[in-house]
Amino acid sequence: MRARRTARHRPGLLAAAVPLALATGLAALQDAPSAMAPADRFQAGNQLYQAGDYQGALDAYLGLFDDGLESGELHYNIGNAYFKLGELGRAILFYERARIALPRDENVRVNLELARSLTADQITPLPGFWVPRVVSWAVRLVPRAWLIAIVALAYLVLVSTLLYRLVSAAGPRPWTARVAIAAAVLTVVSGANLAIREFGIGRAGRGVILRTEAAVQSAPSDDPSLQLFTIHEGTVVRIDRRSSEWLEIVLEDGKVGWVRAGDLETM
Repeated sequence: MRARRTARHRPGLLAAAVPLALATGLAALQDAPSAMAPADRFQAGNQLYQAGDYQGALDAYLGLFDDGLESGELHYNIGNAYFKLGELGRAILFYERARIALPRDENVRVNLELARSLTADQITPLPGFWVPRVVSWAVRLVPRAWLIAIVALAYLVLVSTLLYRLVSAAGPRPWTARVAIAAAVLTVVSGANLAIREFGIGRAGRGVILRTEAAVQSAPSDDPSLQLFTIHEGTVVRIDRRSSEWLEIVLEDGKVGWVRAGDLETM
């Protein structure tokens, strides 16, 4: 469902008049959204966005999202619509989700940086240890589509080679063992990489504060005497622990505390 995207830092096209075909499509979207194909609904959302109807575009995108359809492009466009509507926290949330799916996309990176620069909490991140950065870089080195193709091809070569060794009338050839070993190693390594990316193995839980202002407590309690500080809409946090309706969070500058689970949404 990859359609043309509209970037926040590029001016949208404000249509002077909506073409008849487009008007018909938008009416169908409003009257019976499920009757349209997902790609058509996505494109209709794009057209609404370009026409300056950001709420209508958001409704179209969220309709797809609520139906269980997800993609980096969809998350990115939802973030754009929320940004235009002034909902900074939710814009950052969906830009962050888009970045997970599209780690190399320049538009996502620029728009996310712009949105985060507008938050009330300007937090200076602690310098990270180099090993996690290297591991993260290695995991994201190969594009997802290529990685899936590599896993499939390596597995196909492995199975074909093993079958050849079993049914060959001339008996196992020495080269087949080397090919099978290489294909097995490539299948395991690339498959593990794909699993880490798809299921977030080893990745810390993260969330975005959606309340205008959230109190950070030293313990999971509403006791005012336990309040450490406040954080604001759009702040990105790491989630370390849960306790009933509370989450222990870590800010990028290393500060730790507890917030109500309803104050944020996870990525």
